[in-house]
Amino acid sequence: MDEITDVLTQLPAPLLLAAAFLVASAFIKRHGFRKRPIMRFVSQVAAFAAFSAMLAVAGVIPFETTPMTHPDLRFVTVNGFKIVWWLAGAWLLVGAFRALVFFERQPTETRFLQDLFAAVAYTSAVLAIIAYVFGMPISGLLAASGVIAIVLGLALQSTLGDLFSGFVLNLSKPYHVGDWITLDRWLTGQVVEANWRATHILTLDNDLAIVPNSLITKTMLVNASNPNKAHGVTIVVRLEPSLAPSQGCAILEIALLICNEFLRQPPPAVTVRSLDAAALECEVQFFVSDYEKIIEARNEVFDLVYRHCTAAGIKLAPPPGMLLTQPPHVVRSEPKDAARQLLNHLTIFASLSEEERDALAMKMRRCSFKAGDILIEPGTVTQALSIVTSGALVAIVDEGKGEGEVLRFSPGDFFGMAGVLTGEPIPLRVR
Repeated sequence: MDEITDVLTQLPAPLLLAAAFLVASAFIKRHGFRKRPIMRFVSQVAAFAAFSAMLAVAGVIPFETTPMTHPDLRFVTVNGFKIVWWLAGAWLLVGAFRALVFFERQPTETRFLQDLFAAVAYTSAVLAIIAYVFGMPISGLLAASGVIAIVLGLALQSTLGDLFSGFVLNLSKPYHVGDWITLDRWLTGQVVEANWRATHILTLDNDLAIVPNSLITKTMLVNASNPNKAHGVTIVVRLEPSLAPSQGCAILEIALLICNEFLRQPPPAVTVRSLDAAALECEVQFFVSDYEKIIEARNEVFDLVYRHCTAAGIKLAPPPGMLLTQPPHVVRSEPKDAARQLLNHLTIFASLSEEERDALAMKMRRCSFKAGDILIEPGTVTQALSIVTSGALVAIVDEGKGEGEVLRFSPGDFFGMAGVLTGEPIPLRVR
């Protein structure tokens, strides 16, 4: 103990200050500026700079081998400072790289590059310690490590292929975490993690698919979230060819006016794909704001197409290849029959008997309006329940700076119940 005390008292003051700065850096890392990571990192850099300066003043140069006259405690102490300097420098470099990645808001996507940079930095620090601290030649070590690398490369070809493929994917960045991708039309899902070896994809069935990176680099990949999250959806509708293609497209376009689940820009489009004796085949294309909304949007479009076609008396054509037993035809319902059918399909009249529905249908009257007509102004107390049989209505509310759309009505929808039952005025404008 006395020998250690004597050696410490013989150490130059700059080395003692260097040790103090080293302890301060460790304290800052663990306890300082917990809520301010930038200040913590700057303080650590300042402490490392002061530590390096004190070593230089004391004549301890990490790039020079310490002469080994006899391995006393001072020799061990000086070499210990050098080892700490190299490891601390590598640690600061890794921290600076991670901070740079964090400021670019890509901490997850570049995890592979972060780990690779850390491995290179610490490996370089270890080699520098061997060369400059212990004075050992590293050429033989590098040659031996090359032989070992060849053996490991042959044994781990598949794993290394995944690692290098992950490196390529991290550099090219064909997708990011959160993107929806499709791999060669057999797997569709959302990327939840991308690491060295594989990409984790959450499929539409809520299953986790772990796909090796080497397989992704060899497969056709479609990113549905790039260059923007808007995604196009196409469905095919087959109508009986009992009406002109322009009429069929007009009905489908009216149905698309009601949809709330897809984007208005780019606008939806209806295209005639084919026309023959069996069917008028139309292609309906629309865009959703996110891939996750495809199911809701498709369901809404199919529902509205069916309701509008039913209201117009148009039947859907059979699937391709099915033989027709009789020519397609359209049965136009009389106004009385149409009113009765509406009552049958509305759930609010489900408790009425057949006689009560017949009596109610006799009192219903049909009203027609042109595009742009105002049906109800705000503050009106409705005296009847209005049921939409065809076309499209929009409910609008005044927002001070202009009008704001609230919802849209399609065939089968109704409004005015509050005025009939409670006498309350309607707060919306229906156009």
